[in-house]
Formats: sequence, structure tokens, C-alpha cells
Amino acid sequence: MQKFFFIKSDRRYVKLSFDEIRYIQGCKNYIKIVTEKKTYLVLFSMKSIENFLPVDLFRRIHKSYIVSLDKVIAFDGDAVYLSDKELPIGLQYSGELEKGVLIARETAANSVSAELPYFSVPKVVKSSHRKRVFKVG
Repeated sequence: MQKFFFIKSDRRYVKLSFDEIRYIQGCKNYIKIVTEKKTYLVLFSMKSIENFLPVDLFRRIHKSYIVSLDKVIAFDGDAVYLSDKELPIGLQYSGELEKGVLIARETAANSVSAELPYFSVPKVVKSSHRKRVFKVG
């Protein structure tokens, strides 16, 4: 996977690395791509940029915001906190951020587990034909 893409800004193509992006804000028919150094206003829809960005690096948290998971310092049910910015979490998108990050949780047996979203380990099931059959679940 490429670690960058190009956007058209001021009649030229500008290279942006995925790791430079802090967040993206929707502004009617445009999006505002906010990086550490500069902000770019690009004619692009939120839905299109959401589908374009790698899901393991970015999450939609509001109808007007997509956040870089690497830039998140903290979050709760209402907001995502970056180093100097607080972004709202929309009701429709609550829980989306938790699906994209690794969260250590206490289990009932008092052991700590890491919860990975959308990940299941194949289970080995014995077969009478001496072949291993893998089931996901």
C-alpha cells in the first residue's frame, strides 16, 4: 500500500503522506485536510474521501469529521481529543472509533486482554479424514 497520495491545490498536484494528516473536515462540497504544517481546501466529498482513505489509519467520527487514528490522544462518548483540538463524535458514529483502535480491557477472570475489532482466530476442528478443517468464528 502506498503511504501517500496527491491532491490538486493551486493548479498543481501536492503530495500528502497519510501520516501527515491530523483530521479532515467537511465544508459543503469541499473538504478541509488539516496536516501538521498546512490546511488544504479540496473539492471532494466526505463520502468519497472516506472510501479513499485506509480504514486502518482513519475513522469517520461525525458527519463532518474524519480523524487519523495515530493523532488521537484520548476519546470518550462525546469527543475525540487531539494534541490541541477537540472534535465532536456524532451519534450516528459513536462506537466507530473503538472499532479501529486496540483497547486493553479487564476480563471477568481478572486477566487483561487486548480487544481487536473484526478479528477472529481460525479454530482447528478434527475431521475423520485426518485433514484439518478451519472454521472462523
